[in-house]
Amino acid sequence: MPFGTTTDLPSNPSVRIFFTGQLIIRPDAEGQTCEVFVNRSAPNHQFSVEVREKRAGKPDAILMRHFGPLAFVTPPEDDPIHGLFIIAESPKGVKMYTGDPTPEGEESLGLAINLKDEQFHKDQPIAIDADGGRPSILLNDGIFYTADKTSTKFDIKLKKGTAEVKQLDPFASLIGTNIYLEGEDALRLRWRQNGLPEVLELKKPENGYSYEIYILNDPLYEDPEEGELHDEFKEYYKILQLLPTKDTDIVTGVPNESRFSLDVQVKDAKDKGTTRTPCMSVLLNE
Repeated sequence: MPFGTTTDLPSNPSVRIFFTGQLIIRPDAEGQTCEVFVNRSAPNHQFSVEVREKRAGKPDAILMRHFGPLAFVTPPEDDPIHGLFIIAESPKGVKMYTGDPTPEGEESLGLAINLKDEQFHKDQPIAIDADGGRPSILLNDGIFYTADKTSTKFDIKLKKGTAEVKQLDPFASLIGTNIYLEGEDALRLRWRQNGLPEVLELKKPENGYSYEIYILNDPLYEDPEEGELHDEFKEYYKILQLLPTKDTDIVTGVPNESRFSLDVQVKDAKDKGTTRTPCMSVLLNE
């Protein structure tokens, strides 16, 4: 099932979460939670989480950092699936913003690449290989939107197999999520650090403060003068598979002729580098 939708994205959220790099975002069937799969099979991509307290007129306060793969966190009632829980006390579920651009530059999540869109794998039973995408991240609150788009200095063509499909307009390179805490509500992060369970509680901030959480799975650095821009789709297909259908009872990888890729050309040869390479997170929003 797809995200629920909203055209309302109030300013000044308590918490902003930003996703970039090899991450696949999938809402549950009821729109109550969202699972973020972390591609552990992409070489040169490094996973990290950082929580900052934003303080007007002062440097950010770093509240938490985690580098490297997540470890499974086991809730009392479930088998281990997730490695990081981001859980609101009074959850409102997960939705996607579909309204006009805001004064802060936030745009519709419809600009993000959705693997279940008509132009991608809508008619194929595509799924995520849990062995390659977990431990994952679970959220139970937030409005998802496009926080930034690919540079207009890129010429990006979508290809399927060896055939060119279309020229792509700028799409989401950074996905954001706003969470609005009320009263005594809190947002709790749970994970394991060096084998030990950890909890970070974020209370509704005051005095104009807010929180930002950065969740990244992308390269640490790429020399802007050397090498080719890497294709993110090639990495995603390492953890994507086709489920059984009436014609076959086995799980298979996505065949080469059905795989998409991005042909990226830099219009200005001086304008290259990791920060402008399309290293985007994607959706599996059915």
